[in-house]
Amino acid sequence: MIEIAKAAETAAAWPRARTWLQKNQWLVVILSLVMAVLVSSAWLVFPYLVQGKKLLFQVGSDVRQEQRAQAISIGQHLTRVAEGPGEAEVEVLYATPTYFEGSDRAGVVGKYQPNRYLVFVVTETTHTQRLPDTLPSASLLVDGAEYPPTRREGPSFAEHHRTTVYQFPLSDLQGRPLIAEKPLTIQLRLRNRWDGADTPRTASWQVPIQYPPELLSRKGFTPTMVLALAAGLLSAVLTPCLLQLIVVYLATLTGLSAAQVTRPGAVPADADRRMLYIALAFVGGFSALFTVAGALIGYAGKEIQLFLAEGSRNVSVGAGILMIALGLWMGVKTRVPLVCKLPFASAVARFDRKSIVGPALMAAGFSLGCMTCFSGAIIATLLIYVGALGSASVGAAVLLMFSIGVAIPFLAAALYLSRVMPVMTCLARYAPLMGLASMVIVIAFGLVLITDNFHALSSAIYPYLGLS
Repeated sequence: MIEIAKAAETAAAWPRARTWLQKNQWLVVILSLVMAVLVSSAWLVFPYLVQGKKLLFQVGSDVRQEQRAQAISIGQHLTRVAEGPGEAEVEVLYATPTYFEGSDRAGVVGKYQPNRYLVFVVTETTHTQRLPDTLPSASLLVDGAEYPPTRREGPSFAEHHRTTVYQFPLSDLQGRPLIAEKPLTIQLRLRNRWDGADTPRTASWQVPIQYPPELLSRKGFTPTMVLALAAGLLSAVLTPCLLQLIVVYLATLTGLSAAQVTRPGAVPADADRRMLYIALAFVGGFSALFTVAGALIGYAGKEIQLFLAEGSRNVSVGAGILMIALGLWMGVKTRVPLVCKLPFASAVARFDRKSIVGPALMAAGFSLGCMTCFSGAIIATLLIYVGALGSASVGAAVLLMFSIGVAIPFLAAALYLSRVMPVMTCLARYAPLMGLASMVIVIAFGLVLITDNFHALSSAIYPYLGLS
């Protein structure tokens, strides 16, 4: 009897709860969206709890110290003393691609191009006498043949210390590589007025170069450093662009979810599950793009920086066009009157049965535009700490961890919204209007990318966070 009474009380209370919901439906919806924004913006606590720039500097200091130690060791292994009469001390460094990768791959590899030339660095030192006023002449001896340099660079006038860089071709006139896989000895022959007889000096190396394993081991990056870099990026340099990603995310989430509400007073049983699928697709889209970008930056560092610097406008325009197309797609999915009569509407409806491809493309498209916004911050950091080491795996790991830091609150926001999905029942009749609003937001961001006004929203919000 007691259980029957409790059930009767619950049944009596339920209509009153529905009546209150119906009277305050817009308030509930607005509060739910505000809560979703706050949850998905939870990563904003990082700047207040973590000093991102300081963290990046500490990690970078450790990496640079490791780089310097490694570069010194590799340089010593590749350096030969060119003995000869006279007071001058002459040392020759055979600057192999491995040397550039270990020392300053991003800084000077583009200038000296060790992948296209054989590079030698000659250092002359005297203590009392002046160095000759001319640069040393050099020739490379390989398997009995002598080759002149294609370029040399150094100061003609120097008192007691001078460094000259020589570049030699990788192949002979017949296109055959000077240094093949078979073992042989190469020699760099130098001449200058170091003594009265102009005695030549020679430095030699056995190639291929054999490096001790300890010289090539990179101990600078640990899982802790990867996490520190990801947290530093999240808290120091990427916040303004991510603020805009939240807006697109919520527009995608609510717009596509509204399309699942087919008639007033009824919400499909799988609506909350589909909302989570949409969130997972969106998160997967930008996480995949960021991870691939981290791998490319880590592997190619300087080259990717130049590419983004030169092609950023084209990337933005392409991403903007994709966003506008996806905005129209969203309108079709939500039966917006402005677009539902377009000839491709039925094709879209047949193509996207589970609303998974669209959110993933939406996230990837906007993130592609984000890369032009992020390029300075991401590459300035990864170029120094990751790109300089030529590590694709570390670059991918850093941006993957960064993506996870963003994805967790995004998924939490979707989980929260799925729990209040019954609110959408009261708004089912307005589903086309919600789809229209979402479509307008997405298309507006497409126009922002095309017109290169990426910071329009973040510039208005960011100063109020006290982090600018």
